[in-house]
Amino acid sequence: MSEIYPYFIKFHIVFSVIFLVTVILISAYYLRGWLGNAEYGLRENFLRKLFLAMLYTDMILGIILYFFLQKPAELISAEEAMNYSKLRFWAIQHFSNIVFVTILCITGNQLILRTEVALKKFKYSFIYFGVSSLVIIVSVALFALRK
Repeated sequence: MSEIYPYFIKFHIVFSVIFLVTVILISAYYLRGWLGNAEYGLRENFLRKLFLAMLYTDMILGIILYFFLQKPAELISAEEAMNYSKLRFWAIQHFSNIVFVTILCITGNQLILRTEVALKKFKYSFIYFGVSSLVIIVSVALFALRK
């Protein structure tokens, strides 16, 4: 498995960047729809499903990396990881953030599906998917700025 790890982590990083750019564009699209009183149709449903599919895919890639493809040098306990900010971020905070973002998106998705009014669908889409995007951006940016 150790020979797969470098390629898999690079794929995860590239996919995460593509996901991040996509979710920013989707969030902006939902904001425009919310402020412009647009109709919520097939395109918006496709974007919602694309957002969720990419989120789930990214989370599954991360779970595979976290639980199955860890480097032997990184196999330390959570208590030991707390002493090293870089390991703490990747081992605990990053994983916790993606779980939180996924729960937030699932909640938002359920509200969107149960709402009939187009304006509310755009509003919920922007709020839940936008906040999720913001959580991801802020957490990774704060980690990057700490270095």
